[in-house]
Amino acid sequence: MLIRSLLSLALLIVSVAAARAAEVMPIRWERFQRVGPVGFDEWQARSVLQNATRYNLAWLPRTYKTSGDGTAYLPPNMAESGIRPGASVLYGTAVLLKTGGYDPAAIGLSRAEAVSRLGRLARGLAATHKVNAADGKGWGDHWQSAHWAALMGQGAWMLWDDLDADTRRMVQRVVEHEAGRFLAPGYEVPYWTAPDGHVNSPGDTKAEENSWNAMILQLAVAMMPGHTRAEAWKRVGSELMVSAFALKTDLQNTTVVDGLPVKDWLRGFNVREDGAVINHNIIHPDYTATPTLQLRAYLTQSLAGQAVPESAAFNAPFIYRSFSLHVWPSPPYEAPGGTMYIPRRAEVYYPQGTDWSRYRFDVYYLFDAFADVLGWDKGLAHPAREYMRLRAARLLAMQARHPDGHAWTREEATGAYPNDSMLAWQMGDACLLLWLDGHRAIGPVRNWRER
Repeated sequence: MLIRSLLSLALLIVSVAAARAAEVMPIRWERFQRVGPVGFDEWQARSVLQNATRYNLAWLPRTYKTSGDGTAYLPPNMAESGIRPGASVLYGTAVLLKTGGYDPAAIGLSRAEAVSRLGRLARGLAATHKVNAADGKGWGDHWQSAHWAALMGQGAWMLWDDLDADTRRMVQRVVEHEAGRFLAPGYEVPYWTAPDGHVNSPGDTKAEENSWNAMILQLAVAMMPGHTRAEAWKRVGSELMVSAFALKTDLQNTTVVDGLPVKDWLRGFNVREDGAVINHNIIHPDYTATPTLQLRAYLTQSLAGQAVPESAAFNAPFIYRSFSLHVWPSPPYEAPGGTMYIPRRAEVYYPQGTDWSRYRFDVYYLFDAFADVLGWDKGLAHPAREYMRLRAARLLAMQARHPDGHAWTREEATGAYPNDSMLAWQMGDACLLLWLDGHRAIGPVRNWRER
């Protein structure tokens, strides 16, 4: 009887310890102390995000249905157009609230009402994920759903103290589920081209996909550092980040990143040697700029007080510099030719045109912000900060055309999803990066897999 009692007690202790290890660690906001005043660039980024927030918080209740009990905003559908916009608004607005940029007078809503709307949004997005749905139906397990879950999860994590316990549990389950997909038996990191030169998907690299899938693994590690799967999440996360923007020459690269030579991480590559990314069957600058997805580790890990993985910025400085240095001659490329970054202009040159929009200034603003903060633009004739200010000024001018603060006209928009929700995410990242930098709080870069 004594042995059985001791065994039961031991199992209880183990169970409690495991539960504690899997707990979400809230962000300790009190540890962030600003060094100096808010600078011009952070003010500019905040101004863009404030306008987007004014529009998005009014857009939200018009687009998402209110649940019968009034506690949740339910997405209009379970596809990208239903989940990703709301997740982006949740995250971007959470950044504004938590970094001191929320101005009730400018936005037209009190902080309390903004927090209330975001709480309802977090609850609705989490509750409709299949891991929380009673019938197992809902969004999730989609080729892009890890991306949506990362935005939703990080927004909720930043507002953790403002969420009820039930919403917290549902958010945690979503993050665990979507991160767990990349540990499932049979999962393999995809590549555009195999080592033998076979092109797996001729018109589309896997650069963006691998980069956004890394986001959920970064978040899971930041939120639940003691989780039994944390080390496995880091391992797969490192492979995704190294692979995302790997070049053919990296198949022989012996530089050690996150504990392994680059060549040992790879089973293929995703980027041309000139730094270009092929998506939608063209050289696509918009997709070439997507290292910003995995660069979010500089934000997510820093919020948690953790090391930023070495793999997060793998090849990103080279790709950023290629925008200013690689010349695309015309012909064969579209007139007038030149570099993708056009000196002293907010616009970007598209060598083979674009199937989205030529007004996606926020995408490039964010890449510029990382380059400026991390110092990748040294020696360039036109530094990243110059482009940042040009693009922010253009976005502010676009927003000033509309009383509700939205940026794009119908002719300028991509049409694929609400552009102003994506603006909330992109400028949310930029604002958080500049805020962390202003607090000298960006985490050290090292092998995050070291114990």
